Amino acid sequence: MRTPLRSGLGLALVALCACASGPRPFPPPVPEVLARNQAAGDPHAGRFTYEEAVAGLPEGSRLLALLRTDAGEIRCVLDPSEAPIAVANFVGLARGIRPFQDAPDGPWHTAPYYDGSPVHRVQDGEFIQTGRRGTGPGFVLQDEMSAGHVFDRPGLLALANSGAPHSSAAEFFISIAPLTQLKGKHTIIGSCDSEDVVRELARRALADAANPPKIQTVTIRRAP
Repeated sequence: MRTPLRSGLGLALVALCACASGPRPFPPPVPEVLARNQAAGDPHAGRFTYEEAVAGLPEGSRLLALLRTDAGEIRCVLDPSEAPIAVANFVGLARGIRPFQDAPDGPWHTAPYYDGSPVHRVQDGEFIQTGRRGTGPGFVLQDEMSAGHVFDRPGLLALANSGAPHSSAAEFFISIAPLTQLKGKHTIIGSCDSEDVVRELARRALADAANPPKIQTVTIRRAP
């Protein structure tokens, strides 16, 4: 019998919280990624800062993302100590303060990026994927793949990509099972509980692909 994620992930969440008290410094920019984002007109060149992302949030040692969905709430603990660029970007998009484009050559603007995003992809028994909006967001992020961050359990929150290096941006997925085949291929930004909600989203998306469930809102909070 599969251990429910809400209980089975408890120790993992505690361990993640212990190391997620603050971001590590951004790694040096990858020149080709920087050049691509500058050419696209991204005002942050793919390096939206962590300080901007969390500005105005109450103090706290843990950074949380609460995903309110059509099937219930998913609670995630973000880990800027391992992926500060990706976490800052995710938080900035979720809070509506990180500029993006909805279409190439369109205006750069801000809004809560993930609100209303459908669960547009499901790999049955493996993961659900969401966070797609228009053809955006108009930028890419450099990879942040720690040797210690492997897909060894369900509930991992990671950025999707095209399969090429440095091609992640806004779309993300939540694992439903260990996915050892993805080791070293995606930037992991946190851990989530509520396996029952994740599985229900997968079930609904597979049952009615023309009318998939949605992420209603993503709320960012800090906690002790």
